[in-house]
Amino acid sequence: MLFPEGAIRVQGTGRIILELCDGHFSLAEIVRQLEAQFMFAPMGKVRADVQTFLEQLHAKRIIDY
Repeated sequence: MLFPEGAIRVQGTGRIILELCDGHFSLAEIVRQLEAQFMFAPMGKVRADVQTFLEQLHAKRIIDY
């Protein structure tokens, strides 16, 4: 992923999250899709991880939401 200050390589779950950030899915829908994929994750872990990931990218001005 390219952004004004450089580039980052996003793999694994991060890549899935960014692919779902296409303007059609809400945060809740993204979390639901990932919870379906990672059904054995502890309750609330997926949501917390998605929010943390997006907040970090937002803080670095890589994404806006």
